[in-house]
Amino acid sequence: MDGTLRRKGVAGTIGDGIEWLRRNPVLIVLFFGYGLLELVGEFLGFLGGLVTLLGYLVYLYINGLVHVVGRDEAMGDPVDLGRASSAVLGQFVSLIGIFIVYVLAVGIGFVLLIIPGLYLGVRLSLALPACVIDEKGVTESLETSWSVAKGNLLKLFGIFLISFLIVVGTAIATLLVTGFGEGFYLAFLVVSAVLTAVVTPIVQFAYARIYLENRPGSGDGEDVDHVAW
Repeated sequence: MDGTLRRKGVAGTIGDGIEWLRRNPVLIVLFFGYGLLELVGEFLGFLGGLVTLLGYLVYLYINGLVHVVGRDEAMGDPVDLGRASSAVLGQFVSLIGIFIVYVLAVGIGFVLLIIPGLYLGVRLSLALPACVIDEKGVTESLETSWSVAKGNLLKLFGIFLISFLIVVGTAIATLLVTGFGEGFYLAFLVVSAVLTAVVTPIVQFAYARIYLENRPGSGDGEDVDHVAW
């Protein structure tokens, strides 16, 4: 294996993500646990803030696991969660740094205008897989994501749009069932926890695959948005 993959469009990339998740259902359990942690944090007042902070760290860890598992699945290597966990923990400080920069950059972009926020979010979306798959530091991971995402903007935005529409659709469906009363918020949080357990790992698998398709050294740096769909 040379560490690169044949490029696929949005449908094929998501399809691989679904298949990889089917073969690694433990990730659903982990993400559901994260969703429950966030749910509990909503009802703990001041302590809820600490739980939310812990949730961010757990989220980064599980995301890192998904990217390493995605690499193994894509390369046809046996999946070893213990080894994947060690790889993620070895890069955890860098993951935190990337997350902070990402949140600040995208947040500022959204404050200025929505479109700059979306653009920055897409361009930096491959920094986490770059960090854990190729053991890059904060700056190098962000620079690599900026470079690799350039030729895959439509594909990355398509994946983001699909996941966003699923969340919005879920909110609307929950509203229709519960009405806009006290029960809506709780019901939405519960449904969101379930949704997070399934949708998030698929999206992160997709990001891992896109990174592997175009990682530095693949020998093909031209714009590839013609295979976006």
